[in-house]
Amino acid sequence: MWKRNLVRGLALVTLVGVLSGCGANSQSSASKSSSSSAKTTKTQTKRQRLISELPKGVKSTDADLVVVNKWNKRSEMSFSKSSVNGIDVRTSIVKPLEAFMAGAKKAGYPATIVSGYRSVAYQKEVWSQSIQTYENEGKSAKEALKLTKEYVAVPRGSEHETGLAADIMNTHWYNTHGNQLLSSSDKNKGQQWLIKHAPDYGFVLRFTKSGTKSTGIDYESWHFRYVGKKSAQFMTKHNLTLEQYVSLLKAREKAAK
Repeated sequence: MWKRNLVRGLALVTLVGVLSGCGANSQSSASKSSSSSAKTTKTQTKRQRLISELPKGVKSTDADLVVVNKWNKRSEMSFSKSSVNGIDVRTSIVKPLEAFMAGAKKAGYPATIVSGYRSVAYQKEVWSQSIQTYENEGKSAKEALKLTKEYVAVPRGSEHETGLAADIMNTHWYNTHGNQLLSSSDKNKGQQWLIKHAPDYGFVLRFTKSGTKSTGIDYESWHFRYVGKKSAQFMTKHNLTLEQYVSLLKAREKAAK
């Protein structure tokens, strides 16, 4: 008899333990679900707030906001081109770009426009040259391609093909660093001035440190893109990439229908 009671007692202890474990797992699962739900709600709330604060009169279809990247490739685009300091850009951004350069010079930080508009054909050359350069340094074809993808846009997926982008460097830094485009240039006060004041002229630093996932391009402290003053100031204030900004604009337009 005592053995039977002992077995029953052990069975009850085991059952209680199992039930307790189920309760703990259930509570843990509920807690995780609640936390995930709260996080999702917070993200949605932030997005909704941003949408409500978007600049008035700006549309996702505006010419200045065209998105070109490895996911949104474009054939050769047609638009009027003009030259600024010997570099071709879209005619519509000549005045703001000249004002940007004049502002930098007045502040004591003369800047150099290294690159502007590139045709699709020229971008193909840049792409191939980059791969070849890495291979000449001893990298395998696979490694050369990987490294090129980090900093060079694929042909038909380059910002430069829009005529709205320009690689701009503090002249002194550029001349004393072998005319190279390096992210470390942001340690230079002149480059810092360009990054900080770009929105005053309608430009944004296109490839930010936190935006790599949405742009597909690593951080570049020299690549500026014209989007217009209202958009540039909003994007900079909220640390948004062009992809993220245009997504918000599309959401607002969809909700308005």
